[in-house]
Amino acid sequence: MARSASSNGTGAAAAATADDVRDQIAALQADMAKLTKTVGEYGKAQGASARAAAEKQADALRANAEQLRTSAEAQLRSGYAQAETAVRDNPAAALGIAAGLGFVLGLMSSRR
Repeated sequence: MARSASSNGTGAAAAATADDVRDQIAALQADMAKLTKTVGEYGKAQGASARAAAEKQADALRANAEQLRTSAEAQLRSGYAQAETAVRDNPAAALGIAAGLGFVLGLMSSRR
């Protein structure tokens, strides 16, 4: 009879242990679900942050390119205006330079 009592005690302890294990597994599953959700949210936040930084950098590069384009355009207009002024002030010299350049280009492009 003593054996029967100790068997019942072991069975109850085993059942309690099995319930504890099931409870711990359920708690682990819940923790893993929370962790997965947290890591996913963190990844989305990091992606949004990286996207915002890239857009900010792209905007800065666009603004810089626009400024460079405006500056180059201004320099080109200034150079054209200076050349036009030089031609108006010295038409004979400009005609001579143009004829000389035409002659040199003609010699370079002629086939011999």
